[in-house]
Amino acid sequence: MTFRGTNGRSGSAPRCQLGGRLFRCTNPGTHVCQYCARTFCAEHATYVKDHEEVCARRECRAKWDDLQLHFRYREFVFARNRAGVCGVEGCEGRFGYVCSLCQGQFCPDHLSERLYPVFDGFRRREEPRSVCDHCWERRKIWSQR
Repeated sequence: MTFRGTNGRSGSAPRCQLGGRLFRCTNPGTHVCQYCARTFCAEHATYVKDHEEVCARRECRAKWDDLQLHFRYREFVFARNRAGVCGVEGCEGRFGYVCSLCQGQFCPDHLSERLYPVFDGFRRREEPRSVCDHCWERRKIWSQR
């Protein structure tokens, strides 16, 4: 594999960008993390399959793990919505309000209007969003830079 550097010259593959503070991994980088954009080797891979590549950094692992939980959560909420009830387990209230993030439907007691962090390029700002408790808690993982 040949990569072009920032100076436009061809060169060898970049090295893995993971490892400790004092000792970086010396293996050639074979993947680029979809979350942090760092190059990493097979030894520092958390998940590599199809179009997904996730490195072993704690923050990136947390995002990938959270995404798997979120997919299961959405399936559960949508199944409840198909039954005509709020997406929260045990609630038999009628839905009618949609979470801005997961698109699940909830009763008014299980959806809140909150200022949600949004990144626009290099700026962070907050916008009002209707969010369920699950999506509100996820912001802690996804708002990390």
